[in-house]
Amino acid sequence: MKTNVLTLIKDDIKISRLTNALDRLNVPVNHYPLGNAKVIFSLMEIPEAEQNFEMYYKLIEQAADMEQFDSTEKISESAEGIFRELMGV
Repeated sequence: MKTNVLTLIKDDIKISRLTNALDRLNVPVNHYPLGNAKVIFSLMEIPEAEQNFEMYYKLIEQAADMEQFDSTEKISESAEGIFRELMGV
């Protein structure tokens, strides 16, 4: 389960990075969440409360910082950190 959740979190980080980069290039982009958060919450038995979604997406946005997390290894570390945060919910 953990491996699958980490994969989904990493995907959300990468998608967030992509949409942020396109936005900086003035390419019109709408934020389209893939629904990964719902799957993650279900797998981890986290209530689908609005504050949980807000916390999750805030953590994803922080992890999408290309300057701070500029490698695959750092993205994986960020995903692990988000996973640990979610475990505390």
